Amino acid sequence: AEALPAPRRLRQLEVPVLALGLCRRLYGTDLGQALPPRPIQDDMICAGHPRGGKDTCKVTPGSSGSLGSLGGHWGVIGVT
Repeated sequence: AEALPAPRRLRQLEVPVLALGLCRRLYGTDLGQALPPRPIQDDMICAGHPRGGKDTCKVTPGSSGSLGSLGGHWGVIGVT
């Protein structure tokens, strides 16, 4: 894959938090060598659209993220 330049400004995206059971079913499916099954641990947060849709364009393994409350709303902040 071709490396693209970093954007000049940060972007944001809101995605729903998924139940761990659903996340385990989705990520436990073997879709071949490109998308092997992945274990989902109890201390992980799973978020996204199960049928696809908006998402981050690329996830860097080990990318940072944090969970916190701001103005009564909980959220995950991450850089991918």
